[in-house]
Amino acid sequence: MTTPTTLAPSLHQLLQSRTDLWRGHQRPQGPVIASGRADLDDALPGGGWPCGRLIELLPSAIGVGELSLLLPALAERCATGWPVALIAPPLVPCPQALSQAGIDLRRLLIVRDPKQALWAAEQVLRSALCGAVVIWHPPSQPQLTALRRLQLAAEHGQALSVLIYRPQQTIPPLSSGLRLRLDPGPRWQRLAGAWR
Repeated sequence: MTTPTTLAPSLHQLLQSRTDLWRGHQRPQGPVIASGRADLDDALPGGGWPCGRLIELLPSAIGVGELSLLLPALAERCATGWPVALIAPPLVPCPQALSQAGIDLRRLLIVRDPKQALWAAEQVLRSALCGAVVIWHPPSQPQLTALRRLQLAAEHGQALSVLIYRPQQTIPPLSSGLRLRLDPGPRWQRLAGAWR
């Protein structure tokens, strides 16, 4: 029979050697990629965008800066030789802006079909051939099974995996690595007002 005293050292050793175990009061830390903004890195757990975990972005409107928020990290992935995939973006990304942000367009993969977005993202993540995958959720309602498969595929590799929901889309209960709501700031509101 095992006594509690013989289990204690092995449990302590396990907790010291494994960083991927959830301990109730803290999430497991893994590799991160700097966001390119010191204020954001200070607020993010681990000091940057977590890799190997699904990140969910919830913008209040399309085009509030969700892609520009990710550009420094995407550029870093390209600079280290990794391809980057953009899956089902609602608008065609401007190649000049991507290039100016440091994205090597030769390493950029864009999948335009929103009907196959979640399946394509899962396949790209499972292949572990891309350093970053940004998925815009299709206009349909989120399906928990497909999202869970996407989450497991994200955990399969060490890619930066970002799922961007559409405004007013129902957000399913998913234990993602990080969930952020994005609201436009005063500058965006002034620009939007100029077009009315």
